[in-house]
Amino acid sequence: MPIIKPVFTATSTIAGDITVATATSVAPTPARFTTFVTAPMVAGGVTSIPAGSFIDDVGATITALPDVTANSYANIYINGVMQPTNVYTLSTTSLNIDDTVTVGAPVIVEFVTHSATSTSTPTSTLSVTTVINT
Repeated sequence: MPIIKPVFTATSTIAGDITVATATSVAPTPARFTTFVTAPMVAGGVTSIPAGSFIDDVGATITALPDVTANSYANIYINGVMQPTNVYTLSTTSLNIDDTVTVGAPVIVEFVTHSATSTSTPTSTLSVTTVINT
């Protein structure tokens, strides 16, 4: 006589949704560095200002300027006037201006770095119903 096995079939139904709410914030962080042009910085139609000539917002001398990255930018001001990017070269070691700047003129380098954070919160209203038939 053959073995008798029970046969069961199960059918499951899934209903509902999953929603995700995402909150993103972007925060700029500015840093400014100031110096005054001295005669040794101006030579041959170019003004070259070493990083060590700048002070930060609290008056401390710096050794290097920040590096401009994909999440940041820099603005250069001479006598309070923002300069176009094609008249200077900025690196971590110096600011080179393709022109003579008047001795005594204030030069400000402003760096702004952006940092972003995102938080996602999923909400599920899923339900599963299973029916077993014998």
